[in-house]
Amino acid sequence: MITVLVCRGIGEPMHTGILSYVTRLLTSRFRVIEVPWEATYGPFGGGIGGSSFDAALASGRLMLLEYIRRYPGAILLSYSAGGALAGNVAAEIGRGVHPGLSVRAVGLLADPLRPRSVGLPGHGIAGERPIQASFPVWQVADPRDPIPCCTSEALYTLADQSAAFSLVDPAAWGWDLIDRLKNDRWQEVKRLQFWQIPEILARYRIAIEHVQRYLGPDHVSYPVRNYPGSTRTYTEWLADRINEIRE
Repeated sequence: MITVLVCRGIGEPMHTGILSYVTRLLTSRFRVIEVPWEATYGPFGGGIGGSSFDAALASGRLMLLEYIRRYPGAILLSYSAGGALAGNVAAEIGRGVHPGLSVRAVGLLADPLRPRSVGLPGHGIAGERPIQASFPVWQVADPRDPIPCCTSEALYTLADQSAAFSLVDPAAWGWDLIDRLKNDRWQEVKRLQFWQIPEILARYRIAIEHVQRYLGPDHVSYPVRNYPGSTRTYTEWLADRINEIRE
């Protein structure tokens, strides 16, 4: 039996989030196990005591590595922020950082670190993380979803600024911002001068449009919109790819 390790998005309930539209279509050859990582972005998903996104990723990374050690050759399946977790670990395994650990394939739905590619706009809102590996990597992204397909430079900066934010440890957030300023740890954006009024207004118009898309249906469209060139929805298409995997 092949194990599928599921990494949910921020604030999603266990077992019934967007990825359930994938896992419910898998055949009996697959065993689905949810990785109980925190899935928080400060107060978002975790309330007043929620860990920052960076802290949740750090603890989730150790947890996911342990699950992969427990279930060799598992498939990683993720959505949204869970894609940052699963994709980062998959990239490490692909680079040989963890000798002895292996995964069979990786499915990244709405990865916030999706690298730019032909046919899709922009890249992940949190940056770009390529995965060089011998196993299949399925990057599944709706071009209208600003999480994997962000073209807003203002939101790139906001994502950088807020990754370490939490109400439970504001000092860590402050030190992260200081370190970013010292070491220039920012996504590259075009610097605008104060007289470039049309460009500045356009930048914020794009940011507002992206936020509206995120708050609207576009980030949760995957079970209802069709994968390009297919009669299958995004989640059905991804389930088909997983079902094609053999022992």
